[in-house]
Amino acid sequence: MAYGGTARSAIAAAYGGGAGNTGCAVAQVAIITERIDRLRGGHFGEHARDRHGYRGLQGLISKRRRLLSYLRKRSLIAYAVVVNRLGLRR
Repeated sequence: MAYGGTARSAIAAAYGGGAGNTGCAVAQVAIITERIDRLRGGHFGEHARDRHGYRGLQGLISKRRRLLSYLRKRSLIAYAVVVNRLGLRR
């Protein structure tokens, strides 16, 4: 199942301030987190030996980590809010 624009715009509306604001760092972190959760929960449950998909998952995790690092440098308050809201850094 493809990750369509409607789900992406809904996440952007919830985290980025508007449905079309998918470019802000907070919305990007939320979108990538949703993709990571879907891969971990659904795809790798069925396809446990998918090593190429696992490499893509590692790339998504790295991209999210870099975005969070950028967000922490720019606005510590926004970083804390998004981390708590998404349940990251347990």
